[in-house]
Amino acid sequence: MLQLLYERRSEGSIPFGRIEQAVPPPGGISHRDWLRAVAQFSEYGLIDWSPLEDETGMGLLSGFARINDFGVKVLEGGVEPPIRIAIDKSRRPGVPRQKQAPTATSTPQQRMMTDALEKVITAINQADLSKQEKDESKSLLRKLLSSKAAAKVLGAGAQSLAAKYFKP
Repeated sequence: MLQLLYERRSEGSIPFGRIEQAVPPPGGISHRDWLRAVAQFSEYGLIDWSPLEDETGMGLLSGFARINDFGVKVLEGGVEPPIRIAIDKSRRPGVPRQKQAPTATSTPQQRMMTDALEKVITAINQADLSKQEKDESKSLLRKLLSSKAAAKVLGAGAQSLAAKYFKP
């Protein structure tokens, strides 16, 4: 799945679950296990997951997934994965070591805080607010992420979030 999201990263967020155009699980993998993998990759910060509300009341998982910078670094071999992942070496992206950008390491606490801030940004984007209210909220977050305090507390996560969500 991570490789699929890597290969299709130029498409943006990709639908999963019980929605139209959703990516079906490959042969031999149950729909439940496929969606469980989405949930795990999201939980460990390898993908960005935007869930959709289940209107059936049956607890069906659906939403949109996209590989994030951390997931790309794991797949390209620049960072150790936080969970055990089997990667097909024949399909692994060929990025020579010397050409890879240096990766800044972050502590588990920094990743947790970065993930929490990312969820706040997603919640603001999905909230039932006017464009002006959303822009005001995002402006405050942009200021926070560009502060020295955020850089010290979040490490590379502050720059990563700012670059991802608040492009100049």
